[in-house]
Amino acid sequence: MSASVSHVFLRDGSGGGLILADLYDAILPKHLDDHEQHWKPLIASQATEHGHWDWRKKVSYYSAQLSYQSFAIECSGMTQGLMIVNTMKRGRIQLQANKHLVYVEYLEAAPWNRGSTPTHKGIGTVLVAAAVQLSIDEGNKGRIGLHSLPQADSFYRDRCGMTDLGPDASYDPKVPLRYFEMTEAQATSYLKGRS
Repeated sequence: MSASVSHVFLRDGSGGGLILADLYDAILPKHLDDHEQHWKPLIASQATEHGHWDWRKKVSYYSAQLSYQSFAIECSGMTQGLMIVNTMKRGRIQLQANKHLVYVEYLEAAPWNRGSTPTHKGIGTVLVAAAVQLSIDEGNKGRIGLHSLPQADSFYRDRCGMTDLGPDASYDPKVPLRYFEMTEAQATSYLKGRS
């Protein structure tokens, strides 16, 4: 498996300066190895809502399906973030109902990039920008959607400026995660705010 690489910038968690990083348009074996060897031991000691995610299984399952694409961010020789998206979902907001969008299935930052003292800042925002750009490339004008784990609700609502459509019982009746969607106008604003 191969991947194209583009340069992106993260922020240093201690000083706030910009750090050059690589954005891969596919999750490679090296990224999965980093997750298993370096992320998992730390995740096991934290109370996270996604601690059970097995990225190797997810990549194996989704990589065989044409409507899915994965992304990874690497910086300082280490995988800093992972994401899997689906390019065949449709919008729900009335303005874009039934129009195609890019749906973020899974997004996770390395454990040292979360909390009050992250090593690198901007993992989530760079990955969301990658989803928006893919949506543009697919002809979907930046429209994206996702179901958020409760710990990330404020990130998608406040930092990304997405529309909160409330808890979605159709996703999982036992745990109705909130559904968020980004419109074309919100996507344009989001990308401008990052430039």
